Amino acid sequence: MTYHSDTQVQRLRKHFERGFSITRLGAFNELGIVELSARIIQLEQTGYKISKCRIKVINRFGESISVMKYKKA
Repeated sequence: MTYHSDTQVQRLRKHFERGFSITRLGAFNELGIVELSARIIQLEQTGYKISKCRIKVINRFGESISVMKYKKA
């Protein structure tokens, strides 16, 4: 995926439009977005519908934690 000239919100929208979901860590690693929740709010303010759900993952210490996963509604 090439998103170099896009804003963070544009990169996130394209990611969703391609059918992908994302977590905070994925947003940082894949799209260079540090404040994912702020970009989600910006997209929602334009009328873009995003679904959110909590998922369980294992962190690097072997602990089960929950994180938010976002996708186009």
